[in-house]
Amino acid sequence: MERKKIEVPTEVLTGLEAVRLSGKTNMFDAPRVIELATEMGHVATAFWVYDNRSLYAHGIFQGFTAVDSPSNRTPSRHVAQHSASDRKVDKPFDERKPGDTCEGGENPCVVR
Repeated sequence: MERKKIEVPTEVLTGLEAVRLSGKTNMFDAPRVIELATEMGHVATAFWVYDNRSLYAHGIFQGFTAVDSPSNRTPSRHVAQHSASDRKVDKPFDERKPGDTCEGGENPCVVR
């Protein structure tokens, strides 16, 4: 059986590599990887791991490869939730953190 590497955006792979090289966590600990990626300024990585935990787990065993083509990128759940609506998001996607709210409201964005 051929092992196919998991394709991720270049910026996500950069963040994963930064967390790995820090040696501060076991890469199997996805919640800690998300936390460290956010602390280290790799917010896109944190969102990708959060939104793609199954792919992330497969990537730990199969490896990751960087892709830059926009056609290969899957929008995050947050972007997909708002792209078809007229809701205003108060921060650009790359500045958002897990748990941030939309439109300055009290509730974080949720899957609908």
